[in-house]
Amino acid sequence: MYQWHFEVISDYYPVFIDGAWVTAQLTAFSFSIGIVLGFLLALGRLSKKRLVSIPATVYVEAFRATPALVQLVWIYYALPIITGIRLSSFSAIGLGLGLHTAAYFGEIFRGGIQSIERGQVDAAKSVGMVYHQTMWRIILPQAVRRMIPPFMNETANLIKLTTLGSVLAVYELLHASNVLITETYRPLEIYTITAIIFGMIIYPLIALSRLIEKRWAKGR
Repeated sequence: MYQWHFEVISDYYPVFIDGAWVTAQLTAFSFSIGIVLGFLLALGRLSKKRLVSIPATVYVEAFRATPALVQLVWIYYALPIITGIRLSSFSAIGLGLGLHTAAYFGEIFRGGIQSIERGQVDAAKSVGMVYHQTMWRIILPQAVRRMIPPFMNETANLIKLTTLGSVLAVYELLHASNVLITETYRPLEIYTITAIIFGMIIYPLIALSRLIEKRWAKGR
């Protein structure tokens, strides 16, 4: 019979705090890249200029069609050979996850923008609005409401993807847990508390998404 000893958690709780903090930093770094690049990719895919839309489409399809782990390993090991620029493991993981997430954020942006009726765009043009005015004043304010749930979902996925940092020895939550297991030989207790911590981080995002949806639904 396996004997549970959860006192290991209280003995080594700073390890979990440090790991969770690195996970939060990695998520914020990747999210910042993903949200900005994703918006640009969406505009690129919606562009009528093939010189812009084709590269954006190729980027999105390439990153969505290949595993995130392969992308991260390629960026860490192959990119320095090609460019001569050596990235730290944290920077490589953050950049890789940002580029990966941008493909999905881009599709969310594109779907949200395209969900707005074409008549509203025509109406904006009829009163003299140029493209960027139409986008910021008419399209995006309405599209954001429809994009919040998938954005929250993709952000939750991004948090879970940070565990891939353990492959390149980034001291995020999972890697910190694995190191602790080698010292304590208590894998069940440590993986249990690791799963709980991830749940505590991710569930508020899900709850917030539901709350926003309900409030906007009442405001209609």
